[in-house]
Amino acid sequence: MELIRSNRTEILADALASAVRENPVAPFAKEAIVVPSRGMERWLTLALAERLGIWSNPCFPFPRAVIEQALEDLGFGPSEEAEAYDPERLKWTIAQLLLDEAPSELRGYLGDPPDADRALRFASTLAGVFDRYVVYRPDLLKGWAKGKETDWQAALWRRVVVRLGPHDLSIRIERAVSSLRSSPAAELRFERLHLFSLETLPPLFLRFFSALSKTVPTAFYLLDPSCEYVGDIGPAQLSLPLRGDVGVHPFLSSVGLLSRDFQELLLEVDEAVRDRRDLFEAPSETNLLRSLQSDILAFRSPPADGAQATIEASDGSISIHACTGPMREAQVLHELIRSALEEDLTLQPEDIVVMTPDLEIYAPVFRAVFGQDEGSRIPYEVHDRKTREDVSFYDDFLAVLDVLDSRFSVLDLVRLMDAGSMREDFRFSPEERARLTELLAAAGVRWGIDAEHRAQLDFPAEPLHTWRAGLGRLFLGFASMPEAMDVFEGLLPRGAPSLGDAELLARLSRLCEVLFDLQRRTRQPLDVDSWVRELERLASQVFEEEDEASRAAAVLREALYTLQDRARRSGYAGRVSLKALRRELNTLLVQSTPAVGFLRKGVTLTELVPLRSVPFRVVCLAGMSEEAFPRGDDRPRFDRTRSAHRPGDRNKRHDDRHSFLQAILCARDRLIVTYSGSVASLRTESNPSPVVWELRETINRYYRHPEGKSLVQPTMHPLHAFDQRYFDGSDLPQGFSERYLGIARTIAGPTCPRPRIEIRAEVDEPETTLTVGELASWLWNPLRAFTDKVLRARFDASALYEPTGALTKLGALDASRVGNGALRWGLGGDALEAYLEAAPEFPDGSWGRLEREGLAREIAAVDITYREVEGDREVWSARLEADLGDVVLEGRLDGLSADRRIARRFTKTGRKPELAAWIEHLLMQAAPIAGLPRETHLILRGTEARPSIVRFRPVSDPTRVLGELLDLYRTCRAAPLPLLEGASRAFAEAFDEKKRSSAIRAARDALDRQREWDPRLAYALGPEDPFQDGEWAEAFECAALRLYRPLLEHRSDG
Repeated sequence: MELIRSNRTEILADALASAVRENPVAPFAKEAIVVPSRGMERWLTLALAERLGIWSNPCFPFPRAVIEQALEDLGFGPSEEAEAYDPERLKWTIAQLLLDEAPSELRGYLGDPPDADRALRFASTLAGVFDRYVVYRPDLLKGWAKGKETDWQAALWRRVVVRLGPHDLSIRIERAVSSLRSSPAAELRFERLHLFSLETLPPLFLRFFSALSKTVPTAFYLLDPSCEYVGDIGPAQLSLPLRGDVGVHPFLSSVGLLSRDFQELLLEVDEAVRDRRDLFEAPSETNLLRSLQSDILAFRSPPADGAQATIEASDGSISIHACTGPMREAQVLHELIRSALEEDLTLQPEDIVVMTPDLEIYAPVFRAVFGQDEGSRIPYEVHDRKTREDVSFYDDFLAVLDVLDSRFSVLDLVRLMDAGSMREDFRFSPEERARLTELLAAAGVRWGIDAEHRAQLDFPAEPLHTWRAGLGRLFLGFASMPEAMDVFEGLLPRGAPSLGDAELLARLSRLCEVLFDLQRRTRQPLDVDSWVRELERLASQVFEEEDEASRAAAVLREALYTLQDRARRSGYAGRVSLKALRRELNTLLVQSTPAVGFLRKGVTLTELVPLRSVPFRVVCLAGMSEEAFPRGDDRPRFDRTRSAHRPGDRNKRHDDRHSFLQAILCARDRLIVTYSGSVASLRTESNPSPVVWELRETINRYYRHPEGKSLVQPTMHPLHAFDQRYFDGSDLPQGFSERYLGIARTIAGPTCPRPRIEIRAEVDEPETTLTVGELASWLWNPLRAFTDKVLRARFDASALYEPTGALTKLGALDASRVGNGALRWGLGGDALEAYLEAAPEFPDGSWGRLEREGLAREIAAVDITYREVEGDREVWSARLEADLGDVVLEGRLDGLSADRRIARRFTKTGRKPELAAWIEHLLMQAAPIAGLPRETHLILRGTEARPSIVRFRPVSDPTRVLGELLDLYRTCRAAPLPLLEGASRAFAEAFDEKKRSSAIRAARDALDRQREWDPRLAYALGPEDPFQDGEWAEAFECAALRLYRPLLEHRSDG
């Protein structure tokens, strides 16, 4: 074996290129270059192409793949027995063994008899532990096989060996090593091997490569942080004094455990090394970063106090930045990278990498920040995403499985309607989803397929708010006349779907029926063969299978067949739940989706993982907070490798510390570290990672500022990227965003009251007919009517109907709607009870029953009052019209009698229904029909089940008053008048020529209450008091008096 060591990956690449150029392999032979990661493969491919020009037939396998290929050549290859020890197959074997007879120590978790899902989940973990034993503790397994221990792990392993035979990887390597020692002239497929940048290997693998090197020429290109031997140095604590007689670098001794371990392991195979070459190169000590790398290389101990090297004050080669959350980290990195590119024109985006321990959090914010400003955006690529966002077919398929295993909430299905891989008739546009959301809200759909489905989830079998009941109401509403209240098979018509909704509801119904049928067939655990058949049926029924989708479907089917094959060949006979199968399928799809984006173009965002020692000119580390990095040891507590560390052992905490060391050594010009120092929304502070703190302490111990300051202090960034300090030349890094600069200038400029928005629209076609209800809605709240009907803008958060839980109470508006329906149709007794039982506005269960009983009493009280006022009068209804010149006002009035109109509205507060009743009162008197009454009695729900009565007296000139209202309406159509729901009525009620201020005060109080729930006012009026504007206040007073003074003059109580 030839051992080439260096502290620079580029130098190792030079040595590899020289070996390939000077001693090429046969033309059709493969040049086997063993790499630790796909990122290194990509970099090395480019590096060798740059050094060699045209060359062919390289391959870049991982160490384990090379070992399997060599074992195959030696006759110890992947037989059926050997493949059974693959962890993905082994877990099915272990799961079956646990189902057959679980160890007594595990029955508390697995259950008795064992639960199949828990058995499979635990078997998956245990298979990984056993595979780790195979690689890192072969002696332990050998002792177990001989019966040396009797605990549950040893007993279960012996059962595995009895079932599968002694063919695990460690045994096959041991046999192969013996074969190589006895027959070193064996023929293998490799002419030679290059082990490139492998900074650590399990002892088992290292012994095999050592034995193999006697048959196959092997060169080991080792990236070593130090040219000194550090294998006998234990971890150092930075706070402790270090010995001055031995060169010890405290930072390397703290984070370089993997390097120390590997040097120890190399000593064990030292006899196989025939040639050594040290190609270390000390960086030129021109800045702080290179000085640190040079001291690590030499393993130099800290200098005495006062003897530290002086670094220029302007040096920015290492910087640490504390930000308020991941979004601010991405914004700060964007500006720092932009600054670096501006300062050094030789620097390209491809020379920059951003690494983070949590790509799932940082990839979305990175895209949001780096993807804006198209004209001057910095190109970037995201590598290593594990959530296959670019493979929408898999995501959509798994989303359907999630829905099948869910409560079928409205939110679940509405999200599924956006799935781009589903069949065309199952895909819905944003406008269609918005309309369906409105219809589902009206139909009272919340969650659950039907009562039986709710019962399966251990909830009461209440059908009221289920999908089947809601869809039934919508179809009943489509087939019924408007405002129909007939109960049909326990359902009330709801939603009032239009003719244009028919096709939309049909598509929704087809999608629901497919999903409901799939849920029915998959709600119970199935054997794996049955699952494959059901999921194939799901793919064919729900998804497109053309073009790109057909290839994705093929990969999906291959994953399903792989699961089936593993379970069959492992003898697994248990049943698997949908949740467990989805977990296994997701694992396979993640493995089948290659990562892309590394070293393609632009800045690379990737996960901070070990064994990726790819050099970059600028290395950025994001998310380096105390709780995020280094990560904890994720090995289960029963894992024997946790209890006693051996050289070569791996765990996430040590791997992360080594990754941090690699990042420092791979930075050529600059190292930037960011962390979330505080989270503004939570008002909490976070410390940097311990390794960042150790780096700062190391720098302060080795180097000094010309003025005696600390060389590296975290830069505390403000909450916003548009803070003025980014643009005024202060200590913060210079900002480059023109947009943020504009915001900063606006904030720093003189403050002025926010102007109210003047909203206007052109009315193209004059109205020829107008209903009473439409006129009332425009005059009650012109701003709402204008934004909803003219601008078609939605301001209410409640418009987004996304209920995920049970309905807990009857809303005030729903109570009014239900009560008005009962009163309109004159329901009572059994008919009223059936109507309330069918109304989806009530909660489920006993609380809903109490709500119905209370509402029924109130409806009865209003009805009794109505009967008392009605007396023995004959009452009728009529559709009335009044000709107001170029507009005809029309409306249907009920409760007409010879001397009065008796109207009833089921609402506690009567101002809005009073306005509608007042317009109807005017229409009744202006209509050219003889015999109509001249008075109106309006019965309201009132409070505490005591109805109230409002009376309107005859009006001498109703046509003139209606003309005034029509003028207000026309003005509102072009621009909303300053008529404000309660405020205008309150002003008119309190108005007095001599005490105008009290009326303004009453209106202002009502306006303040309206601001709390109506977001339109913030846009139309701004935050200021509009009554301070004399012109607006005058218009408000005029409109309020024109609308409400005639009403109040003709109104009385009782």
